[in-house]
Amino acid sequence: MIANTYCTAILLVLWFVVLWTSLLWAFRKYYRFYFDAQDFFRNSKEEVRSRLPVSAASSTFAPHLRSYIDVMKLLVTVSAASIAFGASQAPRSGGIFIAKIVLAFSILYGIVFTALLQFFYEQYSYNVNYYSRWRYSLIIALGFSSLTCFVLGYIIWAFSLG
Repeated sequence: MIANTYCTAILLVLWFVVLWTSLLWAFRKYYRFYFDAQDFFRNSKEEVRSRLPVSAASSTFAPHLRSYIDVMKLLVTVSAASIAFGASQAPRSGGIFIAKIVLAFSILYGIVFTALLQFFYEQYSYNVNYYSRWRYSLIIALGFSSLTCFVLGYIIWAFSLG
């Protein structure tokens, strides 16, 4: 059982590292990313500006930040409730125990995602060049790792019940 736990943890960390590395490689041409559409609008060329929506001239990331935080709150709450209350009659039975570990990683990645997203946005508000390629890739990798672990945890759980 403990060997399965370590293998699961290593695979989940490896998934995150592979995802982050592949995103870094995919975005290798870009050096700066913008949170706020208004900054992109202001710093882009005229030909790009003409293709942007009218709202790009004045919109910010703040409403989207609240949405991301709300989604992560829901994901963390549901995952934590499942870990705490789900299948309490046999908490160490193979598949359900592994599913709980995967859900715990979903919580971990989700909390780190939310904390870093808020921190990076705050730093970005002081320096528009702060949000670099590796930070952008890190945020994307954490968000998708959290979501992937959430879905995978419930898939494992479902197959363990049957």
